[in-house]
Amino acid sequence: MSLFTISQERYYNNSTNFTGTGSQTAFTLTTSMFNPLPSAIGDLQVFVNSKEISQGNYSYSSPTITFSGNTNNTDVLESNGAPKDGLQIIVVQINAAEQLGSYQHITLANIVNNFMISYVGEEKIIPKVKRSNVLFFAQRAIQELSYDTLKSKKAQEIEVPENLQMKLPHDYVSYVKLSWVDAAGIEHRIYPTRVTGNPTALLQDNSYNYLFDNNGKLLTANESETNKKFRALNATVDLSNSYYRKDEDGFEDLKGGRYGLDPEFMNANGSFFIDELKG
Repeated sequence: MSLFTISQERYYNNSTNFTGTGSQTAFTLTTSMFNPLPSAIGDLQVFVNSKEISQGNYSYSSPTITFSGNTNNTDVLESNGAPKDGLQIIVVQINAAEQLGSYQHITLANIVNNFMISYVGEEKIIPKVKRSNVLFFAQRAIQELSYDTLKSKKAQEIEVPENLQMKLPHDYVSYVKLSWVDAAGIEHRIYPTRVTGNPTALLQDNSYNYLFDNNGKLLTANESETNKKFRALNATVDLSNSYYRKDEDGFEDLKGGRYGLDPEFMNANGSFFIDELKG
């Protein structure tokens, strides 16, 4: 399975880029660029300034590409084979071994590189364009798609401290689900509650007057009494059998007659609320 098709015969799974100096002839690939690394020259293609370089002009001994001549590529290569100063060198891996999961995604770098190879250069749709401009519009395109189209996902597993609080991730927008995991690795969904919150607690004196600092700013407590009481209650409630019983255990007589129940208060897994203001 491939990510992008640039011709009818060859499929490009990964790519990276360098910048020519006019004198450097050897360029070393790393596993951060390609994993696994190409094993033979037939596993990659090289482009300089969006022009494909003939394999007669370079050799490959993993993990290094060495330019050695400029036959048919004198416009982008020096006489010793080195790519000319400032020109972009793109190395594309062909038919890389499939990495499970990776075929679902494509990196922003691959989008830009494939665009530069396919559409930028002599006798192409765009004769010349800065890579930074292509990058900007690629990011804008992804931004627009992310509103309605792109699949986004992120999950994290943490051990909740004794205060039963966790920090919201810096890139938090909304949540899909929260759950706790039992000894068998089964997730138990936790539902949000609307019956509590964590309002800003203002400090008051014995006469219930608000307290201010020397600058006239209201003094506030670190935590509201609402939140303290809610957490104290949840810390002492046994959720194992308190809220859920099977029909045959004790509710047989009520089967089909449980009217007016609110699902928000009918689960034994616990509940949570998100304090957006304090993260």
